[in-house]
Amino acid sequence: MTTANLRKLSHVVALGKYGTFAQAADAVHLSQPAFSRSIQSIEEEYDVKLFERSTRKIVPTPYGKIVIARATKILQESRGLRRDVELMKAHEYGEAMIGMGPVPAGTLLIPLVSRMVREHPKIRTRVEITHWANLLRLLEAEQLDLFIADTRELMSREHLEIIPLPELHVGCFCRAGHPILKSGKKVPVEELHEYPMGAFRFPDIWLNEVMEGFRFKSDPRTLLGFECDNLLVLEQVALSTDIIILGPASAFQASSREKKLVEIKLTPPLQVFTHFGIVVLKDRMRSPAADLFIQYALEEMPQTKRRGARRSA
Repeated sequence: MTTANLRKLSHVVALGKYGTFAQAADAVHLSQPAFSRSIQSIEEEYDVKLFERSTRKIVPTPYGKIVIARATKILQESRGLRRDVELMKAHEYGEAMIGMGPVPAGTLLIPLVSRMVREHPKIRTRVEITHWANLLRLLEAEQLDLFIADTRELMSREHLEIIPLPELHVGCFCRAGHPILKSGKKVPVEELHEYPMGAFRFPDIWLNEVMEGFRFKSDPRTLLGFECDNLLVLEQVALSTDIIILGPASAFQASSREKKLVEIKLTPPLQVFTHFGIVVLKDRMRSPAADLFIQYALEEMPQTKRRGARRSA
């Protein structure tokens, strides 16, 4: 409904409330002739008489009563809609539907959602954690505003916009007191093969990079003895066994800070990095809440050892 029509409806409601043209015109800040023309035009538009003018006090006809009742609701909804839009623009209302791959969730989810709840508690945030292929289907069905995942297999999708995130170094971690730390010196990469290893499930495109980094010559399927996309589970298993786990340092901050989990210093250094990016539909308008989430992701991404992030074409 146009602003002009809403204004006319507000004039009808005002006349029903005050019962005189003079008071109603004054209430809506119009001259009485202009107010009378407005009432006349809406009566002509509906082709019915809305008010009885023969008595001292103007009273609504049965048609007028219906129009006043409906117009009051319409005006309330219009004001509510305008208020909600303004609140969304101010990040005080709305919803962010976010997807994350398991590894980005382990490094980014808690700081991101914590900041959103702390700074904008009235924004509803819904998070889906699953494989990037599932996240892509949800994004294309417009059930997600965006997702964060390994993006290398998505670069050729022309309908997507990919915002790269800093590349985090993936290291090897073990419990304090692990036999591999006994020498106190840097550990040859080949020595890792003597212990069980655990990690999140690698994207297929990442496998060659990992195999080369570990100088592993056997069947790739035998490299890992334990695969789990829940980094917290990986961490707990590492703290209670001799397994060596892979992941970004930011995923194990608490245990590392308490010196329960130790990053193994390798020679040569392991050159394995994450390839995370924020994925959105190229031609879809994002909500203010989604844009805010993107801003926070770029600001909160741990600034650890990194290489230059690649940009999507």
